[in-house]
Amino acid sequence: MVTAELIQEFQLLQNSRANRFADEMADRILLSVDAVNEKLNSSVGKRGSMLLALEKGLNTKVIRKLRNRF
Repeated sequence: MVTAELIQEFQLLQNSRANRFADEMADRILLSVDAVNEKLNSSVGKRGSMLLALEKGLNTKVIRKLRNRF
């Protein structure tokens, strides 16, 4: 009886450690994925802003040239 209880306690301890390890690994993975997502969103946003500014600048240049022509 004592041996069975010790085995059961040992299994509970192993499960507890395994769950804690799995939680820590999941947290690490989620943190790294969140960091990558943040960097990606930031760079895509900056690129979009630059493209919009470039388009706006080109549109004003084209309009100016059309005004000068006509």
